[in-house]
Amino acid sequence: MDNTNQIEKVGTGLVASLETFKGAKIELAHRSSGFNGLSVYKDGRTRKIEVKTMMQSDKWIAINGIRAIDKLFFDRDYWIYFALYPENVVLATRALTFIQTQLGMSNSLEELNDLEQWMYLTKRLTKNNKFKFTPKINVTFPIPIRKLYNDFDTHKDKFCNSVIEIWKNDDGWKEIYKSDKYEEI
Repeated sequence: MDNTNQIEKVGTGLVASLETFKGAKIELAHRSSGFNGLSVYKDGRTRKIEVKTMMQSDKWIAINGIRAIDKLFFDRDYWIYFALYPENVVLATRALTFIQTQLGMSNSLEELNDLEQWMYLTKRLTKNNKFKFTPKINVTFPIPIRKLYNDFDTHKDKFCNSVIEIWKNDDGWKEIYKSDKYEEI
């Protein structure tokens, strides 16, 4: 399976299967919504999920476009689910908290304030279609996702606020880890 679209579909299928197993209603997001993934509804609450499927490379992700960057860094209900294939493992993470933890970003959030200002100016410049920007942010992980999964006991204290659940599907879903620091939707 070499085609990126095929790999993404496998990851989206894994995540949809997991969330359905957990009792949530799934809706595929429209591309213009600002994220590439799923919306999950359960008990009147919504979770926006960006699905990142990792077949080989698990050391970085790319976030493309103004809307996606805006959602990732400023929407507090935005999640990244890392689907590891062929392992059939899903790590459910709170997006911004996970990236902050991976990158060791301080709680002062100076970088986020600068990013927010840049986003504001970029949106203002593109408002009247005078300019079209397609920004891209690459996030390189000091701890690759498979290493994080395989050695999670070593990293649990550091990631307990950002990695909320880890699931594996071997003839049915099995919960590997659940953070006691976060209330599930």
